[in-house]
Amino acid sequence: MNSSDSSTIQNILKRKIKTPLIWIVIFITIGLTSLFYVSQKQQAVVYNRYVENLSEYKFLETRLMRSLEKTRVGAIEDSSKTVAQIMSLREIVISISSSIENFRLQGDWMPPSSDVLLFEREVFGKTAAMRQYLAKRNHWSRQVKIINDTLYKIPDVETGILLSCLDSARLGFTPSLPVTKNISPEIIANIENLLAENEELSVLWNRFDDDNALMLSENLLQAFKIKSINDEIFKSRVPQVFYFLSIILLLSTLFFVFRSKT
Repeated sequence: MNSSDSSTIQNILKRKIKTPLIWIVIFITIGLTSLFYVSQKQQAVVYNRYVENLSEYKFLETRLMRSLEKTRVGAIEDSSKTVAQIMSLREIVISISSSIENFRLQGDWMPPSSDVLLFEREVFGKTAAMRQYLAKRNHWSRQVKIINDTLYKIPDVETGILLSCLDSARLGFTPSLPVTKNISPEIIANIENLLAENEELSVLWNRFDDDNALMLSENLLQAFKIKSINDEIFKSRVPQVFYFLSIILLLSTLFFVFRSKT
């Protein structure tokens, strides 16, 4: 390119750079760059990960409630596995909550903080009650087993009534102490204490035997699903807008070239 051609281009730019047409080209270029940046963000992957984590939470809570049900009826003597399940449930909620807050601080979309905190508090209260119930129920079951072994050695009709009462309490009911005449007062006092403790355990069981945490986790899960779907819909429209702006940029550039030659 010789010096005359270079000076011609410089003159054209000096004359045309301030015209509305050139500003249109500049704005379209910025718009195309912004669209490209938005299309490269993979937030759907993040949202899908939260959907998987919340689905895992729902599965873990359901499995944990089954383990606690077995503990209530005395079918599980070693509670270490159940304790590990409780800790896993708590840890996954802490992980979800802290991760959501980190993304929120980075300016990304996340569900409302109030919903996340409510879910976190509900699970913390639930798991605390579960651990308390687990320890007390295991001790209660051991005491019931001792009383049962004692009652089996007493050849009396009334022992069957007491055994049935304790078995009803073991299944989660709150029976009253039946009237007996031939059983020693010491055994009756022990059974009365066990039935009173069973009522307290029943109240403690009701503190976590509900679907509140599951409902809150489902709300968060649905929020991530909806946001992921909306983002996919938006990204599906990006190529159309990109194509439209590219056509405008091409036509504007051609128009600028033809105008500059006249």
